[in-house]
Amino acid sequence: MRLGWLSALAASFCLPVCADLEAGAAARRITPRLDRPVYLAGFGNNRIATGVHDDLWARCLALRTAHEPVVVCAVDLIGLFHDDVKMVRDAVPGARVIVAATHTHQGPDTMGQWGPKPGVSGLDETYNAFVVAETAAAAREAVSRLTPVRMFPAAATPPDVAAYYDDTRPPVVHDPEILSLVFRDRRGRAVATLVNWNNHPEALGSRNTLITSDYVHYLRQALEEEGFGTVVFVNGALGGMQSPLGAKIMDPETGQPAPKDSFRFAEIVGRYAARHVIESQKKAKSAAVDTVLYRETMVHVPVTNANFLMAAKAGIFGGRKPMQDGGTAAPVGYLRISRGAAPVVEAALVPGELYPELSVGGAVCDPNADFPGAAVEKPLKKMLSAPFRMLFGLANDEIGYILPKCQWDEQPPFTFGATKRWYGEVNSTGPEAAARIAGAFESLLKP
Repeated sequence: MRLGWLSALAASFCLPVCADLEAGAAARRITPRLDRPVYLAGFGNNRIATGVHDDLWARCLALRTAHEPVVVCAVDLIGLFHDDVKMVRDAVPGARVIVAATHTHQGPDTMGQWGPKPGVSGLDETYNAFVVAETAAAAREAVSRLTPVRMFPAAATPPDVAAYYDDTRPPVVHDPEILSLVFRDRRGRAVATLVNWNNHPEALGSRNTLITSDYVHYLRQALEEEGFGTVVFVNGALGGMQSPLGAKIMDPETGQPAPKDSFRFAEIVGRYAARHVIESQKKAKSAAVDTVLYRETMVHVPVTNANFLMAAKAGIFGGRKPMQDGGTAAPVGYLRISRGAAPVVEAALVPGELYPELSVGGAVCDPNADFPGAAVEKPLKKMLSAPFRMLFGLANDEIGYILPKCQWDEQPPFTFGATKRWYGEVNSTGPEAAARIAGAFESLLKP
């Protein structure tokens, strides 16, 4: 392991650790047993796991100042409905718990949509209960390990980062920043690292049948080998599509394009992000903080998607996400780490896959859209003022794609010269979700 620069950093810790902030971390395996069919989530129906390439994890980072701890958990799953998240929270009393899914397309169907055939749920209640129990156990263990730390925030936007996405829908907008928070103890050793980046973990494509956390496995592995403690990866604004599928990525070892849908392809993506975390952290400075705040509100999201409505009625979701008053309830959250009134890190938490136009801006309202005159929602990150601004996607729920209303396009003529409807609307609750979420988030920012 190449730990020279970390050793130098540790030796520079001549000042006492600020006791205002504590951190702890823990991880639990949530790899399913293959003694029964495991339907892999994403892409299509009846994709059954044939083996395990690498373990799936529930990883939790606990943070505490003078108040109850806030625990950020990430699970290697396509998504978890709020019903399951509430059960995790109930099992971790005395803490505010966040559960975000990495959105790997190579893990079990925890939502019911990718069973043996359309209309037949792939959800295994025994497995979901196992995930709830292990995530709660990881959260409790993280809280039990709280220790005084310093926080080192860093961010990088590499000039070639766009090559790691294939955005198939105009306008081409990315939220490409790779953000990291490293928490170091009195000796300068990393207790944990939180990484936030916006990219679908689907580098392996639809033909893979081995369970894996995709490129996230390699990202975490690379950082942990370099002494970054327990690594918790949280995804961001994935809509539209923010994905390595279709991207032409060069293999630095061969100088040739990396083979598509391969573990080598996933490894290159993961180690790319890890490398930029490492480089940006070499320049990171300690940020003194004394407050960790988390707020959350429930918002009613109208559901016009006929497939979602039929799936809920047919029990595909296992009784989760009940439809009431023409829609469903979903949580929106706000996380702030600050020194006094000055925020150092802020994060918007959204219950699905947000289009980057709603994170950093850049929406384009084509006149052929269904609602071309709709008001453009205020981008969430532009509502924030901290020097380090994060967005946690698939946080505490999963309601699918969330896109600007003025870009909503189900009816011909289609936007940007397309000859058929765009993909995002197929997996979205409806055109009102973005405005409801943006309005709810703005309300959370008020004192």
